[in-house]
Amino acid sequence: MDGAKGREQLEKLLANHCAPVLCRRKTANLVAAPRELEIHLPEALKGSGLSWTRLCGCRKYCHLFIYDRERLEEYLGRKEHRSFLEFYGYEDGRLPEMLELLAGKYERYQKQGGVFPHEIGLFLEYPLGDIEGFIAHGGKDALACGYWKVYENVERAAEVFRLYDRLRAALTAMVAAGRGLGESAAEAAG
Repeated sequence: MDGAKGREQLEKLLANHCAPVLCRRKTANLVAAPRELEIHLPEALKGSGLSWTRLCGCRKYCHLFIYDRERLEEYLGRKEHRSFLEFYGYEDGRLPEMLELLAGKYERYQKQGGVFPHEIGLFLEYPLGDIEGFIAHGGKDALACGYWKVYENVERAAEVFRLYDRLRAALTAMVAAGRGLGESAAEAAG
């Protein structure tokens, strides 16, 4: 696939799956992308101030974690979040090491099965109470479901889901109309 076409396809995928992060309203998103598009990621995110890492890859797809480094470090650094992460083996509080551990756990799950790393929800800025509720209930009995399963504060989650939906709709429409991802994200966020 040629460069321009590949980048355009990746930008559409990112707009659809990562709009809240691109618009600076969310810490991180995970997106599965065709492997041949990964090469276009540095160019697609250029100037956005966002970082990325591959959590897992196979022959056809790669699972990319797109994140706002500063915001993610602050979120994961909260006392209650540190305590939760330490329980799951994240004893080193530095982000690169935590992402490396998460990637290892996620890739093992994807390739070998076993225990899913539910702590990924914290990296995706899901509320801690909802992550703990999901774990305690085995993913069942949620009070609401949207971008994540909600176990407490349904009204706040619904408000966040509506915001994410609006950002996604605006950003995907702009990118589909041929506008650049960075410029569109700034406008959609405003």
